[in-house]
Amino acid sequence: MGSARYLAERMGEVPAMLVPCMPGRADAAPPVSAAAAYGSILPAVWSFMLAGRARGLGTSWTTLHLMFEQQAAEILGIPFEAWTQVALVSVGYTKGTDFKRATREPLETAVSFNGWDFED
Repeated sequence: MGSARYLAERMGEVPAMLVPCMPGRADAAPPVSAAAAYGSILPAVWSFMLAGRARGLGTSWTTLHLMFEQQAAEILGIPFEAWTQVALVSVGYTKGTDFKRATREPLETAVSFNGWDFED
């Protein structure tokens, strides 16, 4: 959440933003349909981000603005009733190229084999 908050505080400084959208309202769709729709668009957005990296651009994926999706749609001129925003990807040149691995939770806290090993 810290990195999302950092981006939110500097949103006006972002050189370019991509707001990928899909037709229809996912919140009105049955879960299987929503999952299929998200599964179709999210790989394309990830490919966009990888293509940016290959061209020296940094990108950052966030969904924080979706708490205000309808207001964002109004500002951006997106017909809210007809389209679902799925993310906001900031795009810009990085300050450097000294990239490091992100900290991650241990694999055991996110993966289970042959059963459900997680607490509720």
